[in-house]
Amino acid sequence: MRLLTEQSATIACSVDSAYRYASNLERFGEWFPGVLRIVSTDTLDHGVVGKEYLETVSIPFQGQREVRIRVREARTDELFVTEGTLSPLLPRMEILFRASGPSACSVTWRMLSRNEGWLARLALLPLASRVLTERATRAMVRLKTNLEAPSSP
Repeated sequence: MRLLTEQSATIACSVDSAYRYASNLERFGEWFPGVLRIVSTDTLDHGVVGKEYLETVSIPFQGQREVRIRVREARTDELFVTEGTLSPLLPRMEILFRASGPSACSVTWRMLSRNEGWLARLALLPLASRVLTERATRAMVRLKTNLEAPSSP
């Protein structure tokens, strides 16, 4: 797997609040730029391995694309991992959570590509990395703002 970007934020909220908010992908568009719509496709709870979503995302030079997302790993208040069907990128999102006090935590968001092909490595991944780094930088600011708001989820 190839790391495309990694961004972190220290957030003034409990690690439990951060995990519950970020692992509910129906809220992903509230804080991650480029996500136009995301809906559950099953009745599993959020943050459960096997949970699936259908995401509509804006992709440079391509417009809107639908991507099926599946939760691959979920450790409450520690780690949340999804993989998407967007080809040829084959994205893997990892969100790591660490408590740094009773009402503070650090959240690290990273995107990787499961595509190991040489063509992807030369042509696609550098562009995807630039776009995702820009989006992830803004996303972490939004995530922090949303979770630190007085009426946060």
